[in-house]
Amino acid sequence: MLEKIREGSQGMIAKVILGFVIVTFALAGVGSYLGSSNEMPVATVNGDEITKSQFDTAYQNERARMQQQFGEMFGMLSADSNYMSNFRNSVLEKLIDEQLQRQLVTELDLIVSDDVLRDTIRSMTEFQVDGVFNNDRYIALLRQNGYQPNQFRDYLRAQMSANQLVVGLAGSEFATVSEMQLLSKLQMQSRDIQYAVLKAADFAAAVEINDQLLQDYYQTNANQFVSPETVSVDYVQLTAADIAATVEVTDADLQAYYEANQARYQTEERRRVSHILLESADDNADIEAKAQALALQLQQGADFAELAKKESADTFSAEKGGDLDFIEKGVMDAEFEKAAYALAKAGDISSVVKTEFGYHIIQLTEVQSGSVKAFDEVKDQIMATVKDDKAAEKFIDLQQQLGEKSFEIADSLQEAAQAVGTKVVSVPAFSRSTAPAALTAPKVLATLFSEDFISAGVNSDVIEVAPQHVVVVRVNTHQPETTKKLDEVKEQVQAAVVATKSSELAQAKAEALLAEIQAGKSLSDVAAAAELTLETKAAVTRFGGDIDSDIRTKAFELAKPTEAQPATVAMLNLASGDAALVAVTKVTDNEVTEKPAVEQLQQFADQKAQGSFGALLAALKAKAEITRSLPEAAADE
Repeated sequence: MLEKIREGSQGMIAKVILGFVIVTFALAGVGSYLGSSNEMPVATVNGDEITKSQFDTAYQNERARMQQQFGEMFGMLSADSNYMSNFRNSVLEKLIDEQLQRQLVTELDLIVSDDVLRDTIRSMTEFQVDGVFNNDRYIALLRQNGYQPNQFRDYLRAQMSANQLVVGLAGSEFATVSEMQLLSKLQMQSRDIQYAVLKAADFAAAVEINDQLLQDYYQTNANQFVSPETVSVDYVQLTAADIAATVEVTDADLQAYYEANQARYQTEERRRVSHILLESADDNADIEAKAQALALQLQQGADFAELAKKESADTFSAEKGGDLDFIEKGVMDAEFEKAAYALAKAGDISSVVKTEFGYHIIQLTEVQSGSVKAFDEVKDQIMATVKDDKAAEKFIDLQQQLGEKSFEIADSLQEAAQAVGTKVVSVPAFSRSTAPAALTAPKVLATLFSEDFISAGVNSDVIEVAPQHVVVVRVNTHQPETTKKLDEVKEQVQAAVVATKSSELAQAKAEALLAEIQAGKSLSDVAAAAELTLETKAAVTRFGGDIDSDIRTKAFELAKPTEAQPATVAMLNLASGDAALVAVTKVTDNEVTEKPAVEQLQQFADQKAQGSFGALLAALKAKAEITRSLPEAAADE
């Protein structure tokens, strides 16, 4: 969505419309958006329903996009039920945002004329034959996707109208030089600060623990004390690399490979040439006559390099006396190459040669003869290649045997392992996050933690982990996710309660000290009385440095000191659980007079457009009546 804003702000309206429509059309069709349905909605936005089929289409499209972008990484993420639950919810929120946009478009009476709609359809490459709109193809594609031309026109009109809103908002944003300079000034600002940290650990001794506190914390935070789902596993692994280590290769095998592939071990003859070029794409008698005159001068003893510097249209090589360095067969124009390889020895000069670039005169300056590497030179290289080739052939045969045996004898992997000459590996119980390296591939984990596979109690299919690397797995024992009893985690719960209560005491103490400062005391006096270490840092910048990021952020949120208030002070809770008092004693601004580049202004305008559009959606969502009833994911999702 924000990408469309960026494109719109650059005037790419046609690309936004075309891209949006083509992607939707290609991946999903529009029938699910247009057809009526009696199914229960997954959400209702101001009375307008978002159907389950609409959600399913959007969900599958987004999954496909993520899979294409992140590959196996998304496969691993999708195995996490919590991640996929959040992913499903984010897809639903996008659909709600789009529905709010459509409603606003209707409210603002944004429409697209019939002429513009017709021109857009005619410009879509899906409906063209040889670059020209073809009505028969248009009708055929619509019918293939199960809807009528008027339905498609209505859908396209709605999307283009919505894009008017996006492009209008983005196009109305701009950035001024003074805004950019002010932003740069703020970014370059530095501050002198003081801070004191109240460590939560210092208050631990004051925390009083009782069984009720522990029980309450345990019940409130039960999800912290969960034993993850685990499996213990047997597996058989087959790789071409392991097979290669056992492959036997004879000298005869190596010699036969060498003789059959000699082209791999020989270098072609190379020739260093210079040329004089008179440019002419077509035949030209005048230019050819000039070239013949130059060739005559060379026959009469003229210096080739000097003539090339003076007459050649190839200015790059002319600077080097026409030198083109070494060439090999298949690199140059066919006529040029034929003439260059017809020259017998260094110093020979060709007659005039015509190519698509013009008229050439070629001089041979050096010849490097081709050579063939001796067998002994490449024997080790051939050994590795032959082993890999034999291993690859054997791998295919063993993979088939592994699949057959593990299927025929489904309650054990011993016979399958023996059939392929390897051993069964047994792995004690592990969770998804602690799987051994050999079993971390997304496909393998998905199989091992599949409810259907676990309940079946059989060997898996052959699973490809990587090219020429497969495994077959079976689950020996399975332990579902369980919540540990309080007695099992009592020490852990007690430590968490102490940490929480200590943090609360540190926060309360910090608030009391802040009240003293607000009453007129200085931070230094308060810190000294409370036996706190007061840190003083001069010229702290907004980014970087060794100060806690929360303290830095708070320091730049505080107001500038004034004559009446020489220091501004605030209290904050740190991510560590500690509390801190922060004071700003001086603010130093750096003047910015340099004008920003046009690209920077455009980038800033794009950022403002994104912010404006996000704020609009947030406002629409805040005022809207929205109900959500997204069902739980099905097992196959």
